[in-house]
Amino acid sequence: MKHFFVWTASLLASLSLVLVLSKCNKSQSYNKFLDPELIKIAQFTDQRLTDSLVPYLKVAQPLVRLEAAYALASVRDPKSVDALHITLIDPVAEVRAASAYALGQILHPSSIEPLSLQLRYESNTASVINLLEAIGKIGGGLYASNSAPEFVENAANAIFNYERSDSIGVHALAKAAFWMHNGGWKDTRFVNKLSALYPLQSTINRRMIAFSIGRYRGDWYLDTLQANNFIERLNTETDTLACIAAIPSVGRTNSRAAANLLSRILTSSSSGHEQLIAACRAAAKHTGVDAQPILELLKHTHYAVVEEACLSLQNKSLSLFQLEEVRVLQAALPVSLKATLARMLHRQGDTLIVETWLKQISAVNDPYDRLACIRVLGVNGRSAFVTLERAINHPDILQSNAYTEAFIEAHGQLDFPEEINYSKSLVQLIQRGDIGITALCAAEMRSAFPSAIIDKTTPALPSNELVEMNQTLLYALDKLQLPKEVETANEIIKTLNAWAISPREEILVGYNNPIDWNLVKSIPRRQRAAISTSKGVIEIELHVEEAPGSVASFVKLCREGFYNGKSFHRVVPNFVIQGGCPRGDGMGGTDYTLRSEFRLHDYRTGSVGLASSGPDTESCQWFITHIPTPHLEGRYTIFAHVVKGMAVVDRIRIGDTIERIDLLDK
Repeated sequence: MKHFFVWTASLLASLSLVLVLSKCNKSQSYNKFLDPELIKIAQFTDQRLTDSLVPYLKVAQPLVRLEAAYALASVRDPKSVDALHITLIDPVAEVRAASAYALGQILHPSSIEPLSLQLRYESNTASVINLLEAIGKIGGGLYASNSAPEFVENAANAIFNYERSDSIGVHALAKAAFWMHNGGWKDTRFVNKLSALYPLQSTINRRMIAFSIGRYRGDWYLDTLQANNFIERLNTETDTLACIAAIPSVGRTNSRAAANLLSRILTSSSSGHEQLIAACRAAAKHTGVDAQPILELLKHTHYAVVEEACLSLQNKSLSLFQLEEVRVLQAALPVSLKATLARMLHRQGDTLIVETWLKQISAVNDPYDRLACIRVLGVNGRSAFVTLERAINHPDILQSNAYTEAFIEAHGQLDFPEEINYSKSLVQLIQRGDIGITALCAAEMRSAFPSAIIDKTTPALPSNELVEMNQTLLYALDKLQLPKEVETANEIIKTLNAWAISPREEILVGYNNPIDWNLVKSIPRRQRAAISTSKGVIEIELHVEEAPGSVASFVKLCREGFYNGKSFHRVVPNFVIQGGCPRGDGMGGTDYTLRSEFRLHDYRTGSVGLASSGPDTESCQWFITHIPTPHLEGRYTIFAHVVKGMAVVDRIRIGDTIERIDLLDK
């Protein structure tokens, strides 16, 4: 009888929540922030006021408890875990699911036991999935940080021993295992179990299993019976996304079965561009896949496929006949792809003539093609003279950054000139005063001189050079504008800390940009925006109710024309396109930063997220995903989704333009 009353209370509470939500959402012209109490919760979230948020977990209204749980998922403060443990048994299933999600964001080891306990009694689908996923996130996160190993084992056991074997149970297992694998967990129990379950599952479950197995980094792939059985099942896979998710694991399986599958995908006329891109990447790592099927893709009509084929060929040995074929095909390709192939041909034995490429750089009109040509100079160590000089003196800051990258790469070549003092050159580059160059050189100092002092008496460098580098970094750090240039600041601090000479705490960006609530309240809950690009129009739907601060900033910048004429500076096929940088290289931003805003949903195809360099460092740059990217969930704010124009997203290349962004009327 007691269970009946608990079930009835849960049902009534859920109905109450539905009624509240329906009242808030009865018109697309309004959003939930007409409710002043929800604004208050969002303000506390934005200011990271945990103590002000926790009491909301106990109020009578289910919607308020729900919002408080999600708020704490964004704040991620360990001080809230005890209160969230209590709401794991909330009478409303949605609140329980949100509480589990929040605990998965906080990653506190004490949460594994209450999450595992609640799993025994939970029957709600969303709650089951989020409980097990939260355990996986915590276990994987702890393993990645090399902390609390006994809790990691507890998390793994809780996941593996969960006995629900229906579709929901399998999906929850796959998600939990995904996060364990994402953190580096190498126990084979999960991959063995998931690969055995794979063939009988629904499409959505096969996708999640494939993503989970694809994130595994242990020895399971090395020509084992289980791995080959999984590959055999992929031969009959009809779902494109499941296939794409599984292909990375195929590339790590050192077997003839894996090589045959990759070769079949590469040569099949029915393979879509996403499958071909994934297969190229996997084939680049697999010694059993010949170069010829990849070489044939240089003739493909999709730019991203050709680009990936160019990159993949760098890891293959080509015959003299194949090299000549590449040279012939290279002549007809766009400049940026010519540069990629030049890098590959250099690895195969061709000499990259610096003077020839300097002429090519001068002849190119497109600024991003020019950057690609500059970067290829780095394969020749003797280019260091000209790349260093131009990195220091070139008036165009993007070209100066590209020359810096080429100079740093040239240092790794055998023919790097002995007469160039590398540490002094990096100091000179930092003294130019550009945040992009400074970040590059700070990271390179940490890499090239990982231990500036071997012990207290034996410096790894002459003491005067060590002092000069250290002082240069400190001076550069002092000149940075915060919070705008926090990415460069923390890159410097990482190097200072690695050397342990002048250690500093990494900078956590504080609250600096209050949300404009009048603007937020004016944005319809399903507001759409049209991103007009040089390749066509992409229409997105903004999620103001889930990410009010992010959406308000985006809308404000759109109305100001901020994005007009900006470029897509980063494109990674089968991953994202990224734009909105005022500099054009990913290092630019606004004078303010935004708070990370997290909510329970999947990073599916067409997710629009804000770029960041760490928690609460979001600004004006945004990206759109080509395919599902579950590893980004809970790390990057999703503030919109594409509703029209994914074909345009797939056509975007580096250097394509954001002509304007218009907010659409209903």
